[in-house]
Parts: sequence; structure tokens; C-alpha cells
Amino acid sequence: MRIGYIVSGLAHLALILALLFGGLFQSSRDEPMLAVAEVSFVSAAEFEALSAAASEAQPAPEPEPAPEPAAEPEPEPAPEPAPAPAPEPAPEPEPEPAPEPEEITPPEAEIVASEVVEAPEEPAEIAPVPVEEVAPEVAEEPAEVVEPVEAAAPEATTTEIVTEAETPSTAPDRSPRPPSRPSAPAPEPEPEPENTALADAINDIAAEVAAENTTESGGSTPSGPPLTRGERDGLRVAVGRCWNLGSTSTDAMATTVVVLVNMGRNGKPTGVKLVSSDGANDTATGIAFEAARRAVLRCGARGFDLPAEKYDHWREIEMTFNPRSMRIR
Repeated sequence: MRIGYIVSGLAHLALILALLFGGLFQSSRDEPMLAVAEVSFVSAAEFEALSAAASEAQPAPEPEPAPEPAAEPEPEPAPEPAPAPAPEPAPEPEPEPAPEPEEITPPEAEIVASEVVEAPEEPAEIAPVPVEEVAPEVAEEPAEVVEPVEAAAPEATTTEIVTEAETPSTAPDRSPRPPSRPSAPAPEPEPEPENTALADAINDIAAEVAAENTTESGGSTPSGPPLTRGERDGLRVAVGRCWNLGSTSTDAMATTVVVLVNMGRNGKPTGVKLVSSDGANDTATGIAFEAARRAVLRCGARGFDLPAEKYDHWREIEMTFNPRSMRIR
């Protein structure tokens, strides 16, 4: 039995080795066998007919269905953006200094003169005239009057003895003071303004009051005391506030008119009449009288403040309108 196993094992081993290494011992020079295929000749017309029939018989392939698009996922809500930080204020740019304007010097035009003009001679310098300082005025003291002394006659022989005390002295009692330095001429005083109405009116009123006390007016003497100086001044000032010649002619400004004013018991003027005038012409007289009439009527519209018990004295009043002064009589 044991030998049979050995023989069987060796036979199997030889078969395996033959299968594995049997190709190594064959010759590589054996020629390959030629493949034979049957070929038939077909004309061009038959080939076209066969190809047309094949194309008709082959069904057109059904188009593949387009794939359904995949559902887009819902977009997630974008996160809220964080608030941007406030930008820092940019520093203000410093203003550039304005460029200084360039002075454009115009080109000097050359002037060609046909004649040569000599430069004018420089005027001679005039020295300032020295002004003498005016010395302050010094009140001159009255010069002392020296009585003239008669010259003594030569001594004559006499029998009388004259004592020294009785002998007249030829020497002056006081020596005269030397004359003082003449003072510089005082500047002429500026003329006072012509409008001295108050002083002139007071003087005229005083004279007129004295004249009224000694004379009669209209053949009958008014009863009661006359107007006082204060009452006359009050009437004069009241009328003077409304008296204005304005910008009139020179002749009208120099014209003096005397008007008669009739007064009512309420102190209001009832009429103004022209008594006299020294105007250069009728036009100047008319302008001056019209200014006086307006002044009386305007200021007397509410009545003058006059005492009622003296109505006989101010029933008729003469007023002198002088550009220099105004008088009331």
C-alpha cells in the first residue's frame, strides 16, 4: 500500500511539472496560421440601397428625460451685520495761505521828445517867517502925575536970612517910574451874535412901560394896573417860539415889521394887521408880515396866558418883529 502512494504521488508531481514547464521545450519557429474570410463584391447602387434600408429599419432612440433639477436649499438668513464703528472725524485741512498778489509793473514806455526839455529849477526854500510871541496883556498901571517944579531962580543977595527949612527944594518928591514895555495889540473881540433879543426886549419894554404911564392911548386911559415886565416877557417868548423866517431872501431877513394884534378875552388873537415896515420892497415886506402873522396865530391857537383883570391893557397889542430882536407894546 505504501508503494502505491509513493508512485501516485510521483505521477501527480510529474504531471504538474509538465504543465508548468512544458512550453519551454517547444520550438518558437512555428509559423502562425492565416485567418481566411469570405468576401463578396457589391455595386455602389446596391450598397446605397442596403444602407438606406438599414437606416429606416433602425428606430430613432427616445431622448432621455432631462434630469429634474435638484431642489435648491433654502438660504440661511444672513447674520445681521455688526454696526460699523463711527468714522473718526477727519482733521480739517489747514487753509493754504493765499498767494501774495504779484505786483505787475507795466513796462515803461519810452518817450522820445523831439526837443530836449530842461528840468525845472527847484524853487528856492523859503525860510519860515518867525512869529513874535505875544506877551500876555499886562494891565498898565496909571502913571503917576508929577507936578512940574519951577526952576529955582539964582540966589540973589538979600538982607534976610533964609533958613534951610524954608529953602524950596528943586528935587522931585518921587522919581518917575520908567515907561513899561508896550503890550502887544490885543486881538479884536469877536462880534457878538445879532440875536440879542432878550436884552433889547427888556430895555424896550422898560421904556415903553414908562411911556405908557405918562401918555394916553386912543384918548382913554385903560383901567387897572398895566402888564408887568414878566407878563410881557412871557408873551414875547411864547410868540418867538413860533416865529421862523426860514430860508427866505436877504431883503426879507433884514425887514422889520410892526403888527397890531387884536385879542379876545379868552387870550386868543382875533386879527393881525400890518402897521409899518422898513422893507426894501413889497415882496420882502409881505414875506416878513406873513411870518409874523403865522407866529401869532399858531402860538395863540390855545390862548395866551394873560391876566383877565388887565384885559384893557392887552386887548390891542403892538408887536415889533425885528430879525435882531422882538418887542411887544
